[in-house]
Amino acid sequence: MKASFKLFRIAGIDIGIHYTWIFIVVFFSWTLAQAYFPAYYHWSTAAYWITGIIASLLIFVCVLLHELAHSLVANARGIPVHSITLFILGGVSNMEEEPQKPASEFVMAIVGPGTSLLLAAIFWGLTRIPGDKTVPVRALIAYMAYINLYLGAFNLLPGFPLDGGRVLRSILWGSTGSLSKATDIAGRVGQFFGWAFIGVGIYFMIWVSFFSGLWIAFIGWFLNSAADASRKEITLRERLSHFKVKDLINPNIETIKPETTVSDMVMNVFRRQPGRAVPVCRDNKLSGIVTITDVKKVPQDKWSDTPVSQIMTSSPLYTVVPEDNLNTAMQFIAQHDVNQVLIKENDKCAGILSRADIIRFIQMSHELGIPRAAK
Repeated sequence: MKASFKLFRIAGIDIGIHYTWIFIVVFFSWTLAQAYFPAYYHWSTAAYWITGIIASLLIFVCVLLHELAHSLVANARGIPVHSITLFILGGVSNMEEEPQKPASEFVMAIVGPGTSLLLAAIFWGLTRIPGDKTVPVRALIAYMAYINLYLGAFNLLPGFPLDGGRVLRSILWGSTGSLSKATDIAGRVGQFFGWAFIGVGIYFMIWVSFFSGLWIAFIGWFLNSAADASRKEITLRERLSHFKVKDLINPNIETIKPETTVSDMVMNVFRRQPGRAVPVCRDNKLSGIVTITDVKKVPQDKWSDTPVSQIMTSSPLYTVVPEDNLNTAMQFIAQHDVNQVLIKENDKCAGILSRADIIRFIQMSHELGIPRAAK
């Protein structure tokens, strides 16, 4: 996730926060200190704020444990998770790939809410210990029991992309054998819940509490948007899976040699073709890749004296093969956050495939109504 900051690592997983996390911590702290705790307890102003801040931080510790449960199960099932990012609406586990089987998705999805409900039970059990229930520590424990119960219950709603929606999708996927159909149904249910939250939020804004209603409506908008985006994404993935990389290979691909100067490359390649990268090959074997970004690092008065071998990327080289489908290529591009990948066939350079190439292909296929590759 963009605009995030790494904090630490747990079990080989990078833990980071998105900048929106800061705003929500401040918002929660202010709401708890100025409204929630004063409504039930009689403390000093300092006690309200200290308890509110601690509660806000503990909420995200619980969210982190929720996401860690997803991630650890994913890793155990062979689906690498490289990071977890906490943001304004909770957290997200950044998996390198989606589950390939309904059973894997079911277990990965259900363990998150299960963790939250287990935490709720633990905190509730602590509230049963005899003592003054009005002191800040006891109030904090009670609040954490409530918030984890809410977090677990909310995530169990059967609307994609909530955990409950993923559970529903896994069941539909297993019964129909179609991930696309299962996602479409679960996504529509998610949109239904999204619109329902928006409706409830508007009601609260008018008749109960404007800010509470605004927050509920915002959650509904997010859920509705995420569900719609998920349905479109799976449709796109299915469409791309019907085409192979070889369907987009340019037979007249332009390549350069390592000794080619930057000046010659700019004049003879970049000025004559729309791409932003060119493969570097020797004897038709890949040596590296040069992009416009690489060229911009060299002063123009040095272009004539600088061979591309000095600025090209030779490792790592991200490559696909002609028989890979376009969905695999697109996921590979997104996974490594690059704009293009090289096409390699038997250690030889077969071309280059960019994100822009795939997008243009998608637009063309949509306009012409081409659902899958021609036989």
